[in-house]
Amino acid sequence: MGLMRRGSGKPTVRQVYALAAALCERAGEEFPKTWEGASELIERLRVENGHPQPKLEDVPFRPRAKRGWGRGGGDEGRASSAAAELAREMR
Repeated sequence: MGLMRRGSGKPTVRQVYALAAALCERAGEEFPKTWEGASELIERLRVENGHPQPKLEDVPFRPRAKRGWGRGGGDEGRASSAAAELAREMR
């Protein structure tokens, strides 16, 4: 089954999950089944990788600006943020 080309836009939620699952498999980690499990795995990997940033829970929450309907918000916007964070953490 081939992949549909969607242009040069941001990755979809599905793509981010597939990437995360492939990276977990490569690292010998089980893909987390819960939000808590994902948070714990991310934090452990950050510490193991010597990540220079503080723990995610120590960073003040900064709400994002609201976007209008149909302008790339929704799940795909969150997916690209998650993908960027995952890429930074895996370095």
